[in-house]
Amino acid sequence: MPTPRKAQTGASASRVSQWRQRYGWLCLGLGGLLIGVLAMPPHALCDSERWRSLHDEVAAGRVISLSELLDSLERDWLGQVVEVELEDIHGELIYEVEMLGPQGQMAKFTVRAADGELREVRGVNLDAMRRHAPESPAGPSPSLSERQPTGGLEGAEDP
Repeated sequence: MPTPRKAQTGASASRVSQWRQRYGWLCLGLGGLLIGVLAMPPHALCDSERWRSLHDEVAAGRVISLSELLDSLERDWLGQVVEVELEDIHGELIYEVEMLGPQGQMAKFTVRAADGELREVRGVNLDAMRRHAPESPAGPSPSLSERQPTGGLEGAEDP
């Protein structure tokens, strides 16, 4: 009877080998994915909820969109935006935008996300970055650059 038993073991090993060939990589990939998800920090799982909430705020008009902010800055200032951050400072959403000016200078804009109010402009040689649009017969139109920054030091050099 040892011969049939060896035949069963060989057939069983063959089935296991076929299964590994078909599904081995799939199981390995799913196992790696599971380990990756379990290893993620808890706040990473909440980021999608935060972004969904922000999207809802923009859709409801309670927060200006990133495109509105960038359009306004690029309309009023010369330069290229290199970084944008959205910060929650004491319960108020604030955009912080860094812009590289035409002469290599950096400027940092702090803008309230709720209404686009320019809170602070910091940098060196800011006058070289301002766009000076011709005045219309009705007078200059109010823009982000013409608003008086609140609580900031316009033109103050960054350390």
